[in-house]
Amino acid sequence: MKTILVVNGEKYWKDILPAYTVVQKSIQHTSWILKSGKLFVADRDGVVQPDAILWRVGAIKPTEIQTTALDLIALAGIPCVNSPETLKIGFDRLSMLATIKKLGLSVIDFDVVTKSTNLKNIKMDFPFVVKVGNYHGGFGKVLVEDERKWQDIQDLLFVTEHYITVEPYINYVRDIRYIAINDKVWAMSRKGKFWKANIETTDFEEFEPEEALVNDLKMLQNAIGADIIAIDILEEENGNLHIVEYNDIPGLSGFSDELKYELAAVLTRALS
Repeated sequence: MKTILVVNGEKYWKDILPAYTVVQKSIQHTSWILKSGKLFVADRDGVVQPDAILWRVGAIKPTEIQTTALDLIALAGIPCVNSPETLKIGFDRLSMLATIKKLGLSVIDFDVVTKSTNLKNIKMDFPFVVKVGNYHGGFGKVLVEDERKWQDIQDLLFVTEHYITVEPYINYVRDIRYIAINDKVWAMSRKGKFWKANIETTDFEEFEPEEALVNDLKMLQNAIGADIIAIDILEEENGNLHIVEYNDIPGLSGFSDELKYELAAVLTRALS
């Protein structure tokens, strides 16, 4: 029986992939070994030699072990969803945003500084959003509503060594996620408890994807060679749409179980 290694992610993959030995490990606790062209992954629970990898690393601090592991997967020639090459394009937020802009898609305008002392040169109408470093899943983000809070945030950011992104706050009526897996596309709106739509989400609603956004997503998917990809979009009351980011390891919460089986099928086809 072939072995599929699930790196981080959801706990239901054993049920979705019953024909395989499914082993789950957290990237934070693993060591990776390439020996005679074969890949081994170890943690305190033991060592596994995977035949394929389902990479579900998200909403944790990006670290060097992640990119090293992707390089070793590529060197071993092991099927991985998404591929190491695709995942490395989107590993850093700035690289991800540059990819969106290069394709001419409607990403939210943003400013970037590499040192917090340069924030005094950033002029933007309140409210706006500050994002620190290469974080996803709502982490490292704060809404700045007035001058007093902005001064407090600048004082706090003095201690960071990460780059800082500043972008206008979009007073959205809908937060939308489009997901493509192979040639299929699904769309969902969601609502968060507070201003971050993907934190403490209280409501999910699937709806029929719109052709223009499907075409945009497909263009992006083809450009980076993704098996699975999502775009997160904010919709204003006037109907204007703004792409916040793309996600090459998107969460599947709120969608039907069909997506889980479709994603599993991508990996099993690579093993056949």
